[in-house]
Order: sequence, then structure tokens, then C-alpha cells
Amino acid sequence: MLLQTIRLPACQNRQEQSFLIYRGDLECVTAPGNKQHKLKYHLQQALLEQKDYVATFGGPHSNHVAAFVARCVELGLKPLIVVRGETWATLTPTLSQAVRQGAVLFPSQRSDYRLGLNAEMKLAMDDFYQNNVYWVPEGGGGTFGVLGCLDWANDIYQQLDDDVHVCVASGTGTTAAGFAASRFRSLSVFSALKGAEDLVGVLNNHCRQADLSCQATVLDGYDESLHGGFGRVSDQLLDFLRVLKTLNPGIPLDPVYTSKMVFKVNQLVEQGLWLHKKTLFIHTGGLQGWQGLTNQQCPYDDYQCT
Repeated sequence: MLLQTIRLPACQNRQEQSFLIYRGDLECVTAPGNKQHKLKYHLQQALLEQKDYVATFGGPHSNHVAAFVARCVELGLKPLIVVRGETWATLTPTLSQAVRQGAVLFPSQRSDYRLGLNAEMKLAMDDFYQNNVYWVPEGGGGTFGVLGCLDWANDIYQQLDDDVHVCVASGTGTTAAGFAASRFRSLSVFSALKGAEDLVGVLNNHCRQADLSCQATVLDGYDESLHGGFGRVSDQLLDFLRVLKTLNPGIPLDPVYTSKMVFKVNQLVEQGLWLHKKTLFIHTGGLQGWQGLTNQQCPYDDYQCT
């Protein structure tokens, strides 16, 4: 059951508002949440171009890297990973798993990493592999990523009533752009990044490049609720997740995106500022991200480091 009811702490004694969550984390074992959708058309294009290698960028705990490697292996493609920062004698669980699956890692200085597809590391790898590499932008972004998420959003839309208000978290804006261009007409986008004041412009740019119209009618930022920055968690967020777990024991949330979005909506409900009668949260996966935190921080036993 991918559509589930979720109970918020702020709504325990209220009946006038209802909340659902679409469990994208349960859709696919190897590339859960938005990952398989962002990668779908990229990997189809790599096969169409008959490339032997597919490369991308990611951090040492990246959910994108884990999903990317798994999908490449399933399709018979050889994954290459440009890793942000240094690699260590003891790799992170995410990178260790990637290596076990056959990925080749290329540590990159952060200054070069930030250049993305213009990085010197990319040029060196293209030369080494004789231009037999298909490149996927960090996080599975770009037009192909947006189109994959558009398909995903429209598939979800067909399972729902027209009056639902959708909430989706955003990093690069790829997933949110797909939802903003979909058949949904009531949408809030929550940025997981600091300095994302121009997220409306980012979404419009993504949609324009994909020749789509953008229908994001509401934009809510995290502002004071960034919990220390991207990829970080606060004690306040962890306390909230422990309470949420008691109310919804079978619905784990990731530490970077969905949890902070639900936290913010719960705050708005408490303040009487959330006016939507029926809300749908999109769970974009990312539970593997708990491996980047300590077992004491993770409220979910199944996702603690072993």
C-alpha cells in the first residue's frame, strides 16, 4: 500500500484536516523514492547511445550514488563515481557498497567538484575512457530527470482526488519541477538547502528547459527549520521524529528531505497557518542517508549502521 494515512502530533485532537503520505520509499528496493524516476530516461539514453560506462557525481553518503550504482548494475552498465572530497582507507557504507557492486571511485577536490560537468575530473575521465561515458548530472538532474519525475507525479495523480494539496521536498529542484509541471494544481515545495530563496526561478528554469509549464502555486521555505544545514539534523527534529514514530510506527522518514518537510508542516498546523483540508506528502526515499549519522541519532532500528 503506497498511499497511507499519516498522523501528525499537532493534529491528534483535530478532525478537520487529513494527511496522507505517498510511500515512494517502498516502490523500488534498489532505487527507492524519486531516484529511479530521475534516472529512468538518463539510463535509457546511455543504452541508446551504446555507452559502456555511465558516470555521475555524489557525496560519500549520497542516496543518489547508491541508487545509481544499483540501477547501472541491473542494466549491465559500468558505473563511475566522482566523489566529493577525499576518499578514506575506511570508506563510508555507501561507497563500500558501491565498490562491492563494481563501481570505480574518483575522489575530487571540492573546488573542481562544484564545476559539475565542466570539472577537470570529467575531462580527464572522458579522455581515459575514450569518450565512451554517458554523464548523469549530480542527483539525476537535467531535462531527463525532470521528465522522469513528471511521469511519476502524473502516475500518483491518477490515484487521488483532485482536491488534495501536495507537498514535495527539493534539493536540486528536479523532482519538484516534475511535480510543478504535472496535473497537480495545488503544490508546496520545501527547500532542503540554505540560500534557496530563488527556488521559484530554479523550478521555472527546469521546466522551461524541458519545454514544460510550471504550476507551483505555493512556495514554503524551511527558513529557521533547516536544522543545522543540508544533511544535518537538530535535536528538535530528532525529538519530533521519535514522537512521529510512536504515532506512525510503520512510516520511517529520511533525515534530509521528507522529515524536515513534515516537521515544517506540523509547525504550521500548530500555528494555525496550514489551511489545506487534505494534504499529501511525497516520500522521496533517502532512508539510506541515516547511515551518515550515529545509531543514537537514528530513531529507526532498520536503518542504523551495523
